[in-house]
Amino acid sequence: MSTFTMPVNPFDLSEETLSRISAGDYDSGALTESEIPHVDARVIRHFLTPAEVEAFTAELAAQRFAPVGLDGVAANYAEGDPVGSFRATAESGVLAAEFYRRLRPFLPLEVGPDDPADADGRTWKPASVNPRMRFVRYEHGGFLVPHYDAPYFAPDGTRTHLTVVVYLSYEAVGGETRFIADKQNDLPFAQRDFSDWPRLAEPEEIVSAHRPEPGDALLFWHRTLHDSAPLFEGTKTVLRTDVLFEPTDAP
Repeated sequence: MSTFTMPVNPFDLSEETLSRISAGDYDSGALTESEIPHVDARVIRHFLTPAEVEAFTAELAAQRFAPVGLDGVAANYAEGDPVGSFRATAESGVLAAEFYRRLRPFLPLEVGPDDPADADGRTWKPASVNPRMRFVRYEHGGFLVPHYDAPYFAPDGTRTHLTVVVYLSYEAVGGETRFIADKQNDLPFAQRDFSDWPRLAEPEEIVSAHRPEPGDALLFWHRTLHDSAPLFEGTKTVLRTDVLFEPTDAP
């Protein structure tokens, strides 16, 4: 079970930034969806407008980011360790509500035991977007080892199943989001090992790689094996959140 730890480098998104990401100024008809080859993942193009990407970029330029290790976990990082990425966190119900409004047409009506999610034998339906927004910046040499995302179980009985990665900048060589062949896919969830890998994936283990455009949103199930490839030049900045689901049999 996963619950939230203390947020890494918490900050408040400004009212100016939040006001620029509003339903009234957004054309939902601009959204397009495409599938990532060889994996159960999708890209929502134009999820953010160029003006919204610019607003986030200006906001983040004034924020301090904390270094974390190659597994992305702040608690596992000590000064002097190799830096995988830099992180900061904001909580915003306003942003979560707007993201959910945009994502809702692309979400499944329900997920259950027959879907590639650890549904615990129950059937779930989308409920909201997680208000915790984790901002991640990769710089030269940074990467994230192959791993699975962990679900968050909220006190109200909802839980996350689906990862949402929104790309805010991508002026880089390398740094692709890569999906990796998983030999455990045919095992029951209770028998699978969801530990992080201690190494990078070999080229023959990579089934698909996504090179994003700023404003893209990438959606995939938490228990999808993936990494962030080493960054050779430039920077890459993303916003990471999740979709919360509620059980269909809830009262």
